[in-house]
Amino acid sequence: MKISNEIIQSLLKDDDFVKGIKSKMEKADTITQATGLLWYDLSPIIQLMYPFKELIPLISKLPRVPGDGGNAYHWNRVTAVNVGNQSAGVSEGNRGARISILAQPQMASYKTMGLESSVTFEARLGGKNLTPDALGNAIQSTLRSTMIQEEQTLVLGNASTALGQCPTPVLATTGTGGTIPTGTAYVICVALSGFGVQNYTTYNSVTNPTGGVPGQVTKTNADGSVDVFGGGSGKPSAEASIAVTLGQQVTATTAGTVGAVGYAWYLGTASGAEKLVALTTGTTITFKSAPVSTAQPVTNLQVAGVYQDNSLNTLLPDGILSQIFGSVFGAAPGTNMSTYGSLPTNIGLTGGGSLVYTALPGNTGLTVNGTNIAEFDAILEAAYITYKIGYDKIYVSAQDLLQFSGTMLSQGSSSMFRILFDAEADTGRIIAGRRVTSYLNKFYGNTLDIEVHPYLPPGNVIFWSDHVPYELADVTNILEAKVRQDYYQIQWPLKTRRYEYGVYVDEVFCCNFTPGFGAIIGLNTTLGTPVY
Repeated sequence: MKISNEIIQSLLKDDDFVKGIKSKMEKADTITQATGLLWYDLSPIIQLMYPFKELIPLISKLPRVPGDGGNAYHWNRVTAVNVGNQSAGVSEGNRGARISILAQPQMASYKTMGLESSVTFEARLGGKNLTPDALGNAIQSTLRSTMIQEEQTLVLGNASTALGQCPTPVLATTGTGGTIPTGTAYVICVALSGFGVQNYTTYNSVTNPTGGVPGQVTKTNADGSVDVFGGGSGKPSAEASIAVTLGQQVTATTAGTVGAVGYAWYLGTASGAEKLVALTTGTTITFKSAPVSTAQPVTNLQVAGVYQDNSLNTLLPDGILSQIFGSVFGAAPGTNMSTYGSLPTNIGLTGGGSLVYTALPGNTGLTVNGTNIAEFDAILEAAYITYKIGYDKIYVSAQDLLQFSGTMLSQGSSSMFRILFDAEADTGRIIAGRRVTSYLNKFYGNTLDIEVHPYLPPGNVIFWSDHVPYELADVTNILEAKVRQDYYQIQWPLKTRRYEYGVYVDEVFCCNFTPGFGAIIGLNTTLGTPVY
């Protein structure tokens, strides 16, 4: 149907028609927020909402000394004089006895650590007005991630102190209220290094599977190469078994492993079918029930169907725990300085000369008696007796600090403290909460700061020295990063429409006097032996 010009002209002369059309057009042209014609109010500053400096408390202060080529740093040290303790008495007209001097050559191999990131061309163009932009964010994130890994390695790295096979657990049935079915219970224990505890994640039995206690790790790198290394678990123990009647609980105890900072426990009701129940800090556990069906099977730790020791990662340098537990830089120096023959109970001297206090099975954490901590006093006494040193700091986990501070500052009848709270005059506000920040060394006469370290596994305490305890010429650092190449950035040649960056550091952590560091290991919580 065609509408003639005459009809259109007559409609436009109709006032009612014109008013109706006008009102319809006005409604259609009204703009609201739903129309979408809006400015995008975006801050140009990218907020970096994660901790960084808090995660590198030691690396940020560790002395960094330049290396001088080669594949390792070498040095020599004299560790003892008059080794046989020859008497100085001399008969008339004769000469004195010759002394023996003990010297040790040392070597620390350099290791490279680094991580990579990439940015697509589109991501760079799309984020060019942000601060930092995509490239800057990638490089900064990679550097920070490398430094965080460096901090973890400084404490937990283990390239030399193999855990070996965990001793077979000793089992006993105890108590009532257990739900393990009548029959035979089978138990396997696995010793864990620092990275074994740090890298444990919840086991996922559905996809792949993933998580659980880390065994052998295969890592695919940015260039497609593959690295294989130990995730931090030792060789599983031999299987232990015991007859169980419904209602009984099973307590398992292992003799402990040198270098272990935790233990993984596997329980099954059939031989070879053990599954993960829990990780513990101490060497004893009580099983109340069988593990869930989706828990990590111990066979997940096998390599090509065979159990092996996966405790070492030789791609990394040794950290301080490995140097405390082993003899990374040679046999113990200075033991001839001991002025008293026997060490306090539960304290042993490691191959590198460090003192380690091993808590007894079933312990209830640190033994606090008024203002004294028995385990601290024992190791400080041993350090003075053996080496005439007093350490500088005590590093603990957040869990352990809370445990012993709460015990020490409790207001029970046996407390040695009377704590008063002063309220603000104007507001009446009371600030509650107390913590122990330092500990007096009764033997050396110094005060040790107590600090929390983010990567120290619970149940373990490190006694740390910041300086060489003796006046030694040309030895200024007791522990240092010997750096062949400090942090450096690589922008790789383009092979796709993607910018690729790597941040690396080439170094080794050299400890000039390992007896300047000690440890307490195997501490439970105040509840004692954990029950699962």
